[in-house]
Amino acid sequence: MKKTILFLGAVLMTVAASAFELGKQGGNIYFNRINTRPALEMSQLLGKVFGKKYKAVQLKNSDFSKPGIYIGFPAPGAKLNIPADKKEFIAAFADSNRVFLWGNDSEQLNGSAFAVADFLEKYAGIRYLWPGELGTVAERQKPVTVKKGLDLYIPPFDLRLTNSFHYGSRNRTVQENVDLENWLKHQKVGKSIHAHSGSGFQHAFESLMPREVYGKEHPEYYSLVSPEKWIGEPKPDKPTRLSDPTMPGPWQLCTSNPDVRRIIAEKLAAKKSEGIQSISPNDGYGFCECANCLAQDGKDAERTKQSRYFVLTNRMYNFAEDIAKQVKKLNPKTKVGMFAYSFYDGVPDGRIEFPGNMYLSYCYMVYDAKDKAAEDVINNKILGLAATGAKVIGREYWGTHYTMEYPLSHSRKIDRNIKTLRRGNAAGIYGETGCSFGPRASDLYILAKLSWNPDLKREDILMDFCVAAFGKKAAPVMFELFEKIEDRVEKGFAADFDAACPNFRFYKNTYAKNNYVMARIFDRDFTKMCNEYFRKAAKLVDTPTRKARLQYIMNGVNFARVTSDALCAYQDLAAIGVNMPLTMPSMLNVTMEKNAILSVIRASAKAYSEKEFYINRYSLANNIGRARRSNAMNLRPWGAMTEIATIDLAADKFNYLVNGAFEYSSYSWDVKNIKGNSKSSFVTSTNCDADNNYMVTSHAYQGISLQLDAVKGAEIEIKQLRPIGAKEPMEARFRMFVKSASGNPVKFIKVMLGDKELKLAAVEDETRANGDWYELRSYALPVAPGTYNFRIVVTNPGDALMLNFDELRLRLKSINRVTK
Repeated sequence: MKKTILFLGAVLMTVAASAFELGKQGGNIYFNRINTRPALEMSQLLGKVFGKKYKAVQLKNSDFSKPGIYIGFPAPGAKLNIPADKKEFIAAFADSNRVFLWGNDSEQLNGSAFAVADFLEKYAGIRYLWPGELGTVAERQKPVTVKKGLDLYIPPFDLRLTNSFHYGSRNRTVQENVDLENWLKHQKVGKSIHAHSGSGFQHAFESLMPREVYGKEHPEYYSLVSPEKWIGEPKPDKPTRLSDPTMPGPWQLCTSNPDVRRIIAEKLAAKKSEGIQSISPNDGYGFCECANCLAQDGKDAERTKQSRYFVLTNRMYNFAEDIAKQVKKLNPKTKVGMFAYSFYDGVPDGRIEFPGNMYLSYCYMVYDAKDKAAEDVINNKILGLAATGAKVIGREYWGTHYTMEYPLSHSRKIDRNIKTLRRGNAAGIYGETGCSFGPRASDLYILAKLSWNPDLKREDILMDFCVAAFGKKAAPVMFELFEKIEDRVEKGFAADFDAACPNFRFYKNTYAKNNYVMARIFDRDFTKMCNEYFRKAAKLVDTPTRKARLQYIMNGVNFARVTSDALCAYQDLAAIGVNMPLTMPSMLNVTMEKNAILSVIRASAKAYSEKEFYINRYSLANNIGRARRSNAMNLRPWGAMTEIATIDLAADKFNYLVNGAFEYSSYSWDVKNIKGNSKSSFVTSTNCDADNNYMVTSHAYQGISLQLDAVKGAEIEIKQLRPIGAKEPMEARFRMFVKSASGNPVKFIKVMLGDKELKLAAVEDETRANGDWYELRSYALPVAPGTYNFRIVVTNPGDALMLNFDELRLRLKSINRVTK
């Protein structure tokens, strides 16, 4: 009787009566040298599952006459129908007393190891839920019959999840990294297309055309950037080429320059390599504003005007198409790769025809798609990019340091997205995710399975995970919990931004917005809901190992509580003016008085300490693996900023003016005309402070100042919306930077604390940074106990006046402390 059986790995095409009996008696596992590890692993696991001895024996000849399992050897006479454009497959062939498991084996391919993992899942019930011994399921079972015939599977994606789990490797032990690598092989993570430097899509302008080599003689090769779009200090006062390697901030190439295109094409073709070579821009800002580049923008020019960011899709595809065609003529075997990312992640308006050598790594995040319409935008871009003749590779962000180790379950969106990639004949899927298997184990398991076989049903994979991890009794409870978590995530990201994150209007930063939203999705009600399910499941798990797995998941999911407590505390700190990079201020509104400030800082320090304690207690790197690196100074230095705020307040150096650097635009300030019709704006064209945090300079506008364009006779008030409080006699001192082309600005400015004026004087400094910036300092002002408003009044008695304000600082010191 012919029969077809569906397993999670593939469809078996065996068609004969019962044959090889696996587990009825022991036997030999024959392997070639390069498959020693999978053979030894199979020997151990089969012995554990069936209680029989399976001996691993290295076969040094071609004698396949003995009964047993053969790893790495094609079955004699087996004929495989493999398309010419596919290099990867796994195969199994069984007769009455032999099983052959093999696939492509090379430095890059692990086909035979993948075939072993697939076979063990199908016939021995092995599951690799997450890295390490606890995540490996190998439970006793009765012997099973392996069907005769050939089982051939060719994965549709040529690249699957490579480089996706590498974040945080320095924070893991050697054993944890080994466990992770083994898990990736068991999940058949790999690639059959060669890509230089990992993915083949890395940011590449710096390596292709370093400024140290070309900048001095050919400044025209580099982006022309206006002061308004310039990142870093000092800012120029006119559009300038970013050709000098000593210039700060991100930089790009002039992509319309024909010599730039020619040089890149020649470099790529000269390598005589069939691997994908990247032409992707550098990360971040600094794109060219020359007339030729702007002319290539087409409709994107209007989109840029309507957006806070550049829209550069048309110019970048003009650049990529030209280079791909030049490369094709110079070396037909060379493959070209480029991110479809950030400012150029759209589908070009005009017709683009890549000549068959282009790979586009489309970067996106489905988890924060608000609704089906937003999700459709992403999936339609995949199909639109495929229509250019390029091979699309999905480049996702399933969760790294900026998703804060949350249980960000969104496997439904992952499922729909991977199936869209399959429909668009994509070359693969990879991305960025951490090793947060405690909070994300089910999602990452589903992701790995769908990457290998996109035709599988997500619900079947999730139930398979639950049964394998927790047993049949507890599986329905945990299945329901994972679905509830996913419901909550979907609902949270579907909320209106203005309602979910009111201060987004001041600080339009997606990273900060997402953290704000996630801290409210994963609140204490979320923890309560999860723990109710964990208690139900705990009564149903029936072995110590299953209980340990439940505890592992519970530890990971409950990390959300301490993370949300910490994020909310950090957002409160931002709300009282502490510099917290990429942090959305909360809705906290307190009088800026020392004890009130201290209370907020202490709450933040406590939340930070509790989070660190949790990490140390559950320090499995593969459980909450990125948590430590999320505190890195160049990424999220929030714990350090909490400590600095504590020190500053104790040393009377704390700034009582919220958002004194205007990095949150008008947050906590009111600027209005008292007389005349002057204009105020928050600009990036000139700035006196700089934040060298990597994530800020690469992914967010920074360097904002308040600019006043005062007409003749104008009077303008700049008012801090937070009242300043003193509970004892204090001494106030004020400092700020003002840019003025009309000489010393003191004559235009009056600074008031309540009804008392803080008298100003300009600090003499012939080396003023950034042109005409003046440092103004006040004399000490005694302050009696009470509550005060802070405001600056600007008066222009003469002709038109332009002033820029930045780095406003008000410090209060106890009079008693001053006297002592």
